Parts: sequence; structure tokens; C-alpha cells
Amino acid sequence: MTIKFWNSTRVAIAGVVALIVAAGLGVSIWSFSLVDYLASGKQEKSFVVDCDFAKFRQIMVRKNATAAIIGRSGMTLLDEKIQDVQLDTSGDDRPLLNAILGRSKSDLTAIKQITVKLDDPAIDADKLVLRQQATIQPDLMNVVTKSKEPSGNLESYETTLEAQPSGDRTEVKLMVALSVRVKLPKMFTSRADTQVQRSALDAVTEQERSITAFIAQYADERLILPELGKE
Repeated sequence: MTIKFWNSTRVAIAGVVALIVAAGLGVSIWSFSLVDYLASGKQEKSFVVDCDFAKFRQIMVRKNATAAIIGRSGMTLLDEKIQDVQLDTSGDDRPLLNAILGRSKSDLTAIKQITVKLDDPAIDADKLVLRQQATIQPDLMNVVTKSKEPSGNLESYETTLEAQPSGDRTEVKLMVALSVRVKLPKMFTSRADTQVQRSALDAVTEQERSITAFIAQYADERLILPELGKE
């Protein structure tokens, strides 16, 4: 009776161990099986530029800011087309004179289509088409740039720039968000998110450097003249 009980117990234990091993093996195989995953990242940053807002706004509008900023953000500008421009001068009793003096009180809304070449080896795409909408007011600038459609494994890309006066300087807030579709083992999805988050951080940091350097290039000029053919 004792022998039978022990034998039965050994069989039961062996069965449980086999189930545990099988379950563990199943989990391991499942963890290494490839899955289609959308890795996402988003970063925000605020900083202050040593330039008053009126001149900051002039530089961003009248100089070729898009090419300068994109050129230092892992992209190459291929094409830039203005699709719509709306100018509201109802709040400015001297729109032309104030524009010349750099004291414009008009509201400007402009929409551009921007085509860029991607220089990031992690992105399986050659070109990306972006839609950019800029809203410029006497005390606020807001620029939103979004990808129009997926390109390669880059599912979406978006940046925002918001600037406003901060005493005799300008406060700038940046945001970069992107999502990349990847195929990888299930157990590595969190690592993919970390890498894309790092890409977003690198992008927002590089944009800060680009904007700061771009504004500094023209900040000491008394008169900010437009670059003909580039507005």
C-alpha cells in the first residue's frame, strides 16, 4: 500500500513538473515569436532664446527657417510649397508701416507641404511628406508639422513649436512624437519603445540647438529682410 502510494505520488509530481516545463517552454517560444508592433515615443522641451519675440517672429517668418531646422534634424529638405496664406490686418491700423518696423499686429496663417529625405538608417523610408500649419499672432507663434501618411516603417511623425514673449526674450516649447512599425520578438517590445523614445529625445534636442543657432545668426541685425523666393 505504501509502495503504491509513493509510486502514484511520483507519477503525479512528474506530471506536474512536465506541465511546468511545457508551460515554461511555451512561454519561451511565445516570447521569441515575431510580432508586428507599433513602437512610439514622445518628448517635450522648453527653453528661452536670447531675442525679443518681435524679432524672433520676423526671423522665423522672413528667413528660411524650415531648411535650417530640418537640415540639422536628421532630414534633408527636398521641396517646400506654400499651399495657403491668410493675413488678417483688422487689428493693425498701420499694417504696412508696422510690418516694415517689425511691429506687426496682424495675424498670419500659412500652410505648407514639405518633402524631406530621411537620413536615419533605422527608418525604412526614403522620403516623407509633411503638412505644416503656422499660426502667427502679435504675441504667439504656433507651428504644427505632421506627416501626411506613413512612409516605410515610419507610421507617423509630428512636431510642434510654440513661442511667446518672455520679458525681452522668447520662450519656446517644442514637442516631437513619432511611431515606428517594427517586427520583433514579443519580449523586446519595451526595448523598441525605449529606442523610439530616445529618437524623439534626440530630435527635440537637435531642434532646440537648430533654432537657437538660427535665431542667433540674425538676432543682431537691425533690419530683417526676407529671403526672396523662399517665403
